[in-house]
Amino acid sequence: MSPAILTETVWALAHERPPVRPCKVVAFCTARSREQVRRDLLESGVWESLRQSLKARPDELEFGDTGDHIRVFTRGVRELEDIRTPDDSAAAADFILGHLRQFTENPDLRVVASIAGGRKTMSALLYACMTLIGRETDRVTHVLVGEPFEEIARPARFFYPAQKEQKLLVPDGRAVLARNARIELADIPFVPLRNRFTDLGRMPGNFSTLVRQYAKELRHDAAQPAVVALTAKGVRVNDREIVLGQRPRWTLEFLLQLNRSGAPVPRQSDAGEPFAAFLAAHADPGARAWSKSVALIDDLKRELNHLRTAFRREGIVWMPGLRADSLRLPPFERVE
Repeated sequence: MSPAILTETVWALAHERPPVRPCKVVAFCTARSREQVRRDLLESGVWESLRQSLKARPDELEFGDTGDHIRVFTRGVRELEDIRTPDDSAAAADFILGHLRQFTENPDLRVVASIAGGRKTMSALLYACMTLIGRETDRVTHVLVGEPFEEIARPARFFYPAQKEQKLLVPDGRAVLARNARIELADIPFVPLRNRFTDLGRMPGNFSTLVRQYAKELRHDAAQPAVVALTAKGVRVNDREIVLGQRPRWTLEFLLQLNRSGAPVPRQSDAGEPFAAFLAAHADPGARAWSKSVALIDDLKRELNHLRTAFRREGIVWMPGLRADSLRLPPFERVE
């Protein structure tokens, strides 16, 4: 991994509204990148300078040259210098899953996992592990640094927008002020599958085995019609209830009716008239008023997105389709 990813991410978090200052920073890295982290962040004093710039309290931004903070990928009893082979990748996957699980099993902690820096394999594995065992309160992020600061290399390496008048040279010879750098944090959406599998604690810790177990359960669920019931608060799918606002609930009610009619399910662009007719005939005055919206198709598209987001948040794979199938629902049995 690139040591600058840690300082840039921490800087971006601290400048969010409200600011976020992690209590502890943990780096998953190879033996080679451990030496970079030690040299560039700890021995150089960059990390302590960052803490001072952000006015971190003693219990914030804890990071040091210990095995608890810098965790090196291992394969058996051997530290990995790099991740080059399929066996190295499998070992790294198990390593990330095992160590990440220590944090996601703790209800008092919130994880912010950065997939920036390092080899693409490492980023992909960390994202996969967050999907497998992350929670809806956790985050997956990628840090974005404006030009030309991402091009600056040692010895004048850019780590964060220093408050002092630090000048850095870019490849074309120009001098730029570090304090003028713009750092942004992009949140990467992920589906927390652990919400779908309540018996996760009894599931295997091996990455490949856990993936196979999830895939098996999801295939089984896909083969079985979901039991769906509209409730006063929203909808219940099998044994999980989702709270919905009025418009998403009316939209889902329309989809349930549409998919049970036996007639071909129309495309979203052709659903304006049937959706307006459904709302106009609804018992709720709010639905009848909505049927007169001049942007009903746009409204429908937005509410479909809200429904998918609500289902994903709860780890439910039963939801409206995408694009041409946006009005189509997977097999279901509706109960009143």
